Amino acid sequence: MKKMDWLFIGSLFSLIGIGIALVYSATNNTELAWYKTEWFKQIAHFAIGFLIAVTIVFLPAKFWKNIAYAFYAFSILTLLFVMDSGHVSKGAGRWLDIAGFRFQPSEFAKIAYLLASSLWLSKHRVNIVQPKTLIIPGLIFMVPFLLILKQPNLGTALVFTAMLLVQLYWAGFRIIDLFLFVSPVASVILSAVSALYWNLLIICVFFISIKFKYPLWLIILIMTLGVGSGYVSQMAWHSMEAHQRDRILTFMDPDSDPKHKGYQVIQSQVAIGSGGLFGKGFGEGSQTNLAFLPEKHTDFIFSVLGEQFGFAGIFVTLALFFILFLRSIMICRLHTDGFVNLVVAGSTTILFFHTFVNVAMTIGFMPVTGLPLPFLSYGGSFVITCMILVGLLTNMRLKGKDIY
Repeated sequence: MKKMDWLFIGSLFSLIGIGIALVYSATNNTELAWYKTEWFKQIAHFAIGFLIAVTIVFLPAKFWKNIAYAFYAFSILTLLFVMDSGHVSKGAGRWLDIAGFRFQPSEFAKIAYLLASSLWLSKHRVNIVQPKTLIIPGLIFMVPFLLILKQPNLGTALVFTAMLLVQLYWAGFRIIDLFLFVSPVASVILSAVSALYWNLLIICVFFISIKFKYPLWLIILIMTLGVGSGYVSQMAWHSMEAHQRDRILTFMDPDSDPKHKGYQVIQSQVAIGSGGLFGKGFGEGSQTNLAFLPEKHTDFIFSVLGEQFGFAGIFVTLALFFILFLRSIMICRLHTDGFVNLVVAGSTTILFFHTFVNVAMTIGFMPVTGLPLPFLSYGGSFVITCMILVGLLTNMRLKGKDIY
């Protein structure tokens, strides 16, 4: 008990308490029996997740090394199965029903990918000037990424991308290497936004490559990919699902269709802005109570927080998240094992990326991707996934030194 990080635990349970209260506030106008309500189900989800997290804490750290590849293979099978027999909701086949229990294989695939990639990268250094070192980690990434993108589930696929970049950095990439690595993707995005920004990116990539003395073949490859990907951006745009294009267009101009595609973002901004400094009070607020705010207990739970508790509530909640992330990543200072550090960095990345994107989309800084807010948004599979990550972080903190 003395080795537990009580600041981490305190922040965690504070966020869980805030989340349950917000779900209750957002859904308490229902006439369902209390045991059928979302807030009670959320408590049950956290109870299950807590038991799983406690079990994880008591397992030996090397257990995760032993099951990493097997768990990864099993997750790929579930992703393949969901493509054929998955439950379709809102245009995406993402759920499996087994014995009356519905879950998202893509959520647990995050954990499987985290463990498998951490195990490989802990034993093999990667280098951008040695492409063969990127083949295996690239394959480990691409298989679940493409299967999840096919569902389609762009938001979760982006989580895998964030994990990949952070783990590459932890395994040997420099920041400048990461910049060149993602520059072709950035070229696709910027070429669709502005020709000026796209040209500036290409110029920056060229001069940075020269300045840091990358091999000539790598400079030619990166420049070719950057220029080529920019020209095929329109092809990528037309290959996207209609709802994905709508989200991007809505992000760029929500007021262009305020009653349909831009409705969610506009109502979210109204809810947060109307909260003022201290909010309208718990259970109060027109956007929430009058159902103007869609998906208020899932994707837009942060908007409920802003409306009811204002800037003060948002500040306290984000401060709790900051403490949680800081205490998580500081685990890397306790142990030198590569696998432990990669698991910790990857787990923190998942939680941070979800938080950053969710908050950004509710205030209109990013397109609506459907990524829930950790510990606050309603959802069974996601809640359990978050608690598994908490269990992994605590396990690595307490037993990381015994990894061998």
